[in-house]
Amino acid sequence: MGDGDVAQNSLGDFAVACAKGGGVVAPANVAPSPWGATSPCIWVTIVAQIQGDVALNRREIVKQCGCLPLPISVLGGILRQEKTSIEWEKVCRNLDSYLRHGKGLENDKRVEQILDLSYNVLPFNLKPCFLYFACFREDEDIEIKDLYSLWMAEGMISLEDRGRGESLQDVAERYLFELASRCMVQVKINEYSIHNRFKSCRLHDLILDLCLLKGKTEGFVDVVDRQIGRDEASSVCKIGRLAIHLDNLDDDHIRNIGKNKNLRSLLFLEKRWKFIERNHIEDVNFGVFKSLKILIFESYKFKDGKLPKGIEHLILLKLLSIKDSNVEELPASVCKLPCLQSLNLQVNTEMKIPNLMYKLRRLRHLYMPNAIWSRSIIIGGGKLKLDGLNDLETLIGFSSSIFEITHLLKLQKLRVLNGIISDGESLSMIVDHILNHQDQFHDTQLFVRNYCNVNREEDGSTLFRRLVMCHSLSNLRTDCGVIKLPTYECHMLYRNVTVLTLEKSKMEEDPMGILEKLPMLRQLRLESDAYVGREMVCRATGFPQLRSLFLSELSNLVKWRVEKGAMPNLSTLELYRINKLEMLPNGLKFITALKSLIINDMPENFKFRARVGGQDYHKIEHVPSIQFF
Repeated sequence: MGDGDVAQNSLGDFAVACAKGGGVVAPANVAPSPWGATSPCIWVTIVAQIQGDVALNRREIVKQCGCLPLPISVLGGILRQEKTSIEWEKVCRNLDSYLRHGKGLENDKRVEQILDLSYNVLPFNLKPCFLYFACFREDEDIEIKDLYSLWMAEGMISLEDRGRGESLQDVAERYLFELASRCMVQVKINEYSIHNRFKSCRLHDLILDLCLLKGKTEGFVDVVDRQIGRDEASSVCKIGRLAIHLDNLDDDHIRNIGKNKNLRSLLFLEKRWKFIERNHIEDVNFGVFKSLKILIFESYKFKDGKLPKGIEHLILLKLLSIKDSNVEELPASVCKLPCLQSLNLQVNTEMKIPNLMYKLRRLRHLYMPNAIWSRSIIIGGGKLKLDGLNDLETLIGFSSSIFEITHLLKLQKLRVLNGIISDGESLSMIVDHILNHQDQFHDTQLFVRNYCNVNREEDGSTLFRRLVMCHSLSNLRTDCGVIKLPTYECHMLYRNVTVLTLEKSKMEEDPMGILEKLPMLRQLRLESDAYVGREMVCRATGFPQLRSLFLSELSNLVKWRVEKGAMPNLSTLELYRINKLEMLPNGLKFITALKSLIINDMPENFKFRARVGGQDYHKIEHVPSIQFF
């Protein structure tokens, strides 16, 4: 067979297509995965043009992999990396040796050998990043920001790797991309962001086994998790990091963690959205962990809602997270930790916060409680001071009713801002500041509340128009009153808006004529009479990037027309309580990308038309998932 030929085998029905300089190995008849192009079971590029004197038989590689998708993927990940001739020869010799030693072995043993090789050839800077995945469970979706925070707090992200204008998070994203390109990690693409390439990630179970084994044998990390039969932590002196999965764990394990005094990282994890109640965490004096840099309590139920003792003595601590735990008051002593760089206070309950945050001079990333679901009370009154946080890069959970707005404007390194603006004066100050520092801000996500008069004019321009002139604005939600949308201007307005939610806007003119032109818009939500007209039209070529559309409680909408060619990339559509809407638009049958349609609390006649055999079913019969509620 030539380079363009295709060979098939009976094991897994794999197609091996070897193009000049590279090819693709992909399982035939396998459904698409939501985990993106780097999913090991979906595809892998194998570089066939090997430099140097070592020649490997590609079909022999596939054969020695047992024709199994995972080892083929991992080998492809190794071979696709750009290397010098000397590096190629080294990798190929190692690979040839591994394959020869694997002859005659069962498939699972050969898989282990190949996965072991994939770890051994990782660049030195990626090995510790990879080993950190041992802290998480099989098939667990790992939030990207949490992973990056761990890597950065450990010093695994090299300052020397930063390019011009890059942050450490940008470098961390490149590290993750390289691990994904080697098929060591599966990543889920973030469809609704142009700033963050990935949404979450996870490991294949066999790769996680490798990660756990390497992490323990190299003294890097150990895991206490009854789900995988790991009931005890390793020797005190040999392990630097310990992850404890809380469900089904005896209190004795909690008492004994104080013996591991050399820990650098300690993670208490629970990913099932339930509080784990323990009675003996208060017995542990965390002050004994003099080398601790990372301390995480996730979904932990503390006795009396208080943090355990000794945390104030952790002078090397860089990351503290109480995400989804029940802490009712942040101790003032936490604000005196000299090395703290990342503080996650994203609880969903009322929380008292001392007005001492400004003392955390090295703080780079601050995640506050969600102001929509929780309430923050500033101890001592007044607004939270930020003056002096000169290194702060990320501020999530900002609220103009809680923070001192003038201090926010002094943060010269702030790149990421996510928050709620409740008054027009604060909104005007923030908008003007961002417009005057367009190069500083990387990503801005705002919820503009109904107390803001976004239609007021200054210098001939409405506040809302100035807001959408901010190039960093990616996510905008507003429940303000009547809004007149500014006309789209190329490269000027709505430049990077990817997610837009309009509520209670009472727009009388069909907004689709303006919104369909937004070049980066990927998610649109029109809710609670955002539009009060009777007819709505989505024109051909409109909404070129839109992935998700949610229409809710548009009480006057009767007719909705979708022209052929509109919304070509729409994958999710949800309709909720649009009681006067007569029928589904005919143009939906042309949207071949549509994968999910949700019809929720719509009139019975509307549902009847959309069901199998109904008058509208032919418009949506190509949609894989149609749900009625």
